[in-house]
Amino acid sequence: MRVIFCLLFFFSTTAFAQDSIALKMNWLAKAKPTTNLFVHFDKNVYTNNEIVYFTGYLLKDKITPSSEHKILSICLVRDLDSTIIIQDKFLMDKGLAFGSITLPDSILTGDYHFLAYTDQLFNGLPNAVFHQSITIKTNIDPAFKASLKILEDVSDSKNNHQVLLAATTKDNRFLPKPLQINYKYGNQSTKTKTDASGQLLITLPAKSDLADPNLYVRLSNEKDTSFLSLALPVKKQKASVKFYPEGGNLVSGLQSKIGLEIKDQQQMPVATKAFLLENNQIIDTVETSSYGIGNFQLSPKESAIYSVKLIHSGLADSVYYLPKALEKGITLQLQKAVVKDTLSVVIKNNNSTKLNFLIHNYREVFLNIPFDMDVNRRIIKIPLHEIPKGVMAFTVLDSLKRPLAERMLFAHHSTTENIVANTEKQTYQQREKVKLSLKLNFDTISIVSIACVQENRLQTKNTNDIESYTYLTNELSNLPVVLKGTPYKDVNYLEQILLVKGWRKYTWQELQKTTANNTIAKTDSLQMLGWITKSKKELTKPIMIGAFGDTKIRLIETSEKGNFNFNTDELILEQGKKSSLFINDKNKFQYKINIEDQFLKTNEKLVKTAIFHSPVLPSTVTNNADLVLKGNEKAIRLKEVVISSKKDNSIGFLGPSGSNACGDYVCLYSILNCRNHVSDPGNTQPVAGRSYNTNGRKAIYQECRQGLGLDENFLKYNGIHYHKEFYHNDYKDPQEPAFFSTIYWNYATILSNKKETEIEFYTSDITGKFKVIVQGITNNDVVYGEHYFEVKSKQNP
Repeated sequence: MRVIFCLLFFFSTTAFAQDSIALKMNWLAKAKPTTNLFVHFDKNVYTNNEIVYFTGYLLKDKITPSSEHKILSICLVRDLDSTIIIQDKFLMDKGLAFGSITLPDSILTGDYHFLAYTDQLFNGLPNAVFHQSITIKTNIDPAFKASLKILEDVSDSKNNHQVLLAATTKDNRFLPKPLQINYKYGNQSTKTKTDASGQLLITLPAKSDLADPNLYVRLSNEKDTSFLSLALPVKKQKASVKFYPEGGNLVSGLQSKIGLEIKDQQQMPVATKAFLLENNQIIDTVETSSYGIGNFQLSPKESAIYSVKLIHSGLADSVYYLPKALEKGITLQLQKAVVKDTLSVVIKNNNSTKLNFLIHNYREVFLNIPFDMDVNRRIIKIPLHEIPKGVMAFTVLDSLKRPLAERMLFAHHSTTENIVANTEKQTYQQREKVKLSLKLNFDTISIVSIACVQENRLQTKNTNDIESYTYLTNELSNLPVVLKGTPYKDVNYLEQILLVKGWRKYTWQELQKTTANNTIAKTDSLQMLGWITKSKKELTKPIMIGAFGDTKIRLIETSEKGNFNFNTDELILEQGKKSSLFINDKNKFQYKINIEDQFLKTNEKLVKTAIFHSPVLPSTVTNNADLVLKGNEKAIRLKEVVISSKKDNSIGFLGPSGSNACGDYVCLYSILNCRNHVSDPGNTQPVAGRSYNTNGRKAIYQECRQGLGLDENFLKYNGIHYHKEFYHNDYKDPQEPAFFSTIYWNYATILSNKKETEIEFYTSDITGKFKVIVQGITNNDVVYGEHYFEVKSKQNP
């Protein structure tokens, strides 16, 4: 008998505000607040000397208002050894932060990630944290060639791997002396050298229990260093196979859908086929997708044993057993888990009882409906007008408010493009003007950041968009990589994920244990603090200190005890400018400036303790030229020039090559702080009073006062910065190379549906596919759009 129980009315949370579950969810939301910080980086593959542009969006914070988040901290971390390469701080205002970071010339190739967080603390740790994986390539040809190769047909191949490392000069000759070698495999780390011919035979035990199957090798030749990595084959091993009955349990005699997820030992998805067996007899064939997820229907019989046998040559021939079916219980079946405005649920039951169902997100209950399950099958259709957009849980409770079954769903999903982006044509020539039009697809306004980058600077494994992060990654975490497009727009991907993935942050067991005491939390904020002492003692009256780092000198008065805060307009400089403080007093040599940068310690703490999920992919960097940009993507670099030492009257700032104490330099084409020639040996220092090209116009350079006429009684510091404008170039000078992979970047652009926003920029000398990415926020949602075009070489007359 089929009974359709259609709910044509709505309930708000006020109807059950005193309900114990709703109250506990409120406590849990306060004990484990969800804050959504997203940072849009212009791309995710960079090279040495490049500038990284970004916009930070604080989307929600249940603890502190967005206006209290004053600083965004950014640091670059090397994945291999968790070394912090760069760290900086940027001004945040009303939940928005803009900035840029210049990567050092000496940065090594490989996998890295940006760690971003705001200054607000919850129980001693930043509450708004974001990770972005990137890959660093190089535009410098390696000083030597090196490669790794697995040797086959060796006598002890069953027990050991034999890997041959070979290195030569650029012109394939023997190296003048052996290379220093450091390699790591599993827990084994070894330091050695190559032989006279530049070779090294590495013998490694064959292991099947490694979480990371890669061999990592570092090669050093005096100041030149290269990294190689190689995935070693593993013995046949048992897979990780998990079963997810829809609703949570198998129940005897009730048909339900069972999700199947198969991963290898490195937790990578396995696409394969498998036999479904009942009492060791094949009754069906199951297939998993490229995400390692499949499903099948089953009506379990009482006392029957069900199992799955994989059909995969790379995995051990093992049998995996399904959980035992319950005699009495409830099963759920969603017609679709990804829905727009109506949810249809089939509930099956072999034990009549009084039930409740909830729709919630473990932080708030949106619907709480009691009903009698007096039949063995009921269809419930639920309007979702009162349910917010995003991942939700449909939970069935018994009369004692205990969960019997649960299923995840996505409410108000839409694949409609909310930003329409178009260019006047699909193909452009080098250095040609591009006209881009942007318009919202619904009635509101939005603030967005816009990037136009070379497509091969966007690796699939590092991809992160604001829609998918907000509604999926930030809620469920550690999701399989989408092979094409964005996770949010792929409905088939979402249906698979919602069948097998549960909440990572919340559980019913945790909910039951939560009390009002758990909501007591300590909130605080990170700061950069400074104070002045005189003869190692606290001051008794204010003193003036001077700050400089650009063309101005600012004077700041301390408190009576000599304290001052760096989060003040006078101490915030444009990114890239070096900062210093000095005592403005005739007895300045009696004073000492002290700084406590609380962000530095927090960076170290988060790198060691924060959970960062980066998929362990089989490595293919078997030749050190694999992480070098192609010839058509980089300018010809001048050979290094050795300059004899001379007296240096600067105050020791480590700025770009050829720069002055303020970090300013002029390239060969008379462009001030040219982003195409950071650390170029041909750079020179600007001369005060001369006119230089900057941001497409002429400007007279003012005198750099840093280090001029000052005593040694000063303190250098890395302070808080505001953004540096992106240099929009029309590339009119034919002699100036223009190998930019990011040809346009902008932030805080306002879009609406009333009229199109038109943007103009120029292509560079790089040919191939380019991608426009537009993402940002509205009053109550996030928006994302993309567009492609191609750049072709100019035709010679």
